Parts: sequence; C-alpha cells; structure tokens
Amino acid sequence: MIGFTLSTTDNPKRFPKKIRFSVTNKIQGHALAIYDYLVEANEIFPIMDDQDKADRLKLQRAVLTECKKLLHMIQLSKDRGYIDSGTFDYWTKLTVDVKCMTAKWYDAERKTGIPVEPAGPIPEG
Repeated sequence: MIGFTLSTTDNPKRFPKKIRFSVTNKIQGHALAIYDYLVEANEIFPIMDDQDKADRLKLQRAVLTECKKLLHMIQLSKDRGYIDSGTFDYWTKLTVDVKCMTAKWYDAERKTGIPVEPAGPIPEG
C-alpha cells in the first residue's frame, strides 16, 4: 500500500505540484503513519501487563483511524480528478485490506487475556 501510495502521489501528471502541500503530503503522511503505528504495535511483545495491552490496542486503533483518513483522501483525489476509477478501486482495495487485517488483529487482541511472562533476569546466551 505504501509503495503504491508514494508512486501514485509522486507522479506530477496525477498530483500537480500546486497541491503538494495541501493534499499530497497529507496522503503520504497517512500512509506512512499507518506503517509506523503497525510497527510500534507489533513491537509491544510479549505483552507483560495491562499497560502494554492498552498501548498496543491504542496503536491498533490509530491505524484504523489513519486508514479511514487515507480512504477519505483517496475518495477526494478521485472526486477532484487526480486519479481515475481504476486507480481509485485498486488503491482503495489495498487500504481496505490493511484496515480489515488490523481490525481483525484488534478484535482478537481485545478478547485475549494478558500472557504475563515470569519476571526475572534474561539468561545470557
């Protein structure tokens, strides 16, 4: 999704330079934020306590919010004539796929208990 987003928005024939700061940077920012939040959420492992779980769920929700924002910007891009219907459909599918996978991950995490590992020193290898 990120690769497609960047290559599409970096194309000045689709997204003119005059909208670089108002539209293009926001679209790219949403796509990159999705990646950042997913990595941060995935790095909270193992989940050791309630705070870890809460932090991870918060980051997952942030991904869902960023996906919603990106989908809005994709729709805006189509409405303004920056992208055609084929590009719109493909880009939307990529984004919805990320959103659905994240939503499933979020739902699964909400339903699970917190697997607390025993405290103690990490053995040296």
